[in-house]
Amino acid sequence: MTLITRRRSLALLAAIPFGAHATERYYLNGEGVALRGYDPVAYFEDEVAIRGSLQHEASWDGARWRFETERSREVFLEDPERFQPEYGGFCAEGVTRGFLRISDPTVWVMVNGRLFFHYTVAAQNRWAEDIRGSMRTGDENWPGLRALAY
Repeated sequence: MTLITRRRSLALLAAIPFGAHATERYYLNGEGVALRGYDPVAYFEDEVAIRGSLQHEASWDGARWRFETERSREVFLEDPERFQPEYGGFCAEGVTRGFLRISDPTVWVMVNGRLFFHYTVAAQNRWAEDIRGSMRTGDENWPGLRALAY
């Protein structure tokens, strides 16, 4: 019989992905909504973080996506891959450092057409100290982290 210590139980809890299920590629809230309900199209086309609406929701690739307008929803559904966040929407600085961490959809940056989210402004600033190096390391770390999370 294995004794479950406090430390072991905390480690087990830490290994559970944040609201993710085995078939999903994204950080989802408890309702299966990607980007905590923010409109993915608005980041790319308007360069703003805008909450989407239940009225303009679409299901795609195991997640529910919300949009500010019906036009944004239609644009997304024409080419959903174009509007995907890097690292499944997890914090880019965390991925660069080798772990998964939730992100805040209001703390983001677009680099060469790639959308990166961060946990906090401080995390974003650390990541931005060496953007190219952070992106390179994050890209190397993501496949392994994604496999662990999902």
